[in-house]
Amino acid sequence: MDQYKELRERLRGVAPQQEMTVLQGIVKSVSGRTCDVEIGSLLVPDVRLRASETDDNGEMLIVPKVGTAVIIGSLSGDYSSLVVLAVDHVESITINGGKLGGLVNIEDLTKRLNELVKAVNNHTHQGTHGPTGPPLTKAQEFKKTDYEDVTIKH
Repeated sequence: MDQYKELRERLRGVAPQQEMTVLQGIVKSVSGRTCDVEIGSLLVPDVRLRASETDDNGEMLIVPKVGTAVIIGSLSGDYSSLVVLAVDHVESITINGGKLGGLVNIEDLTKRLNELVKAVNNHTHQGTHGPTGPPLTKAQEFKKTDYEDVTIKH
């Protein structure tokens, strides 16, 4: 038995009543945690953007751009519970409910931090006997590798 046939047989043993349905369509609109997807000439409303309907603060929500291609699948086999499985272009991504705010633009942050370092290193004061010199110990410039997490990129 070839490996794909064996996989199909094993999956049937786990979920014998469910048929796997995967379709491709185009996102026509997005509202909250659902979107409307056009498949051929048929508009399919309320396709879920998350695996579950649980309302919690730990969600990961990937919102596709309107007009982008998506792959959708049926959780029930009868088209009553469709969910987006993959997207070509993303409008936004919310991780853990978004409670920590947006991601940092690392190049802009590094540039601004280094401008501050230069200002500190060149800073002088006006004293009674004239201006003071810059600090004796210079602050070091930042490198994005000092604080960049490369596992998530944008």
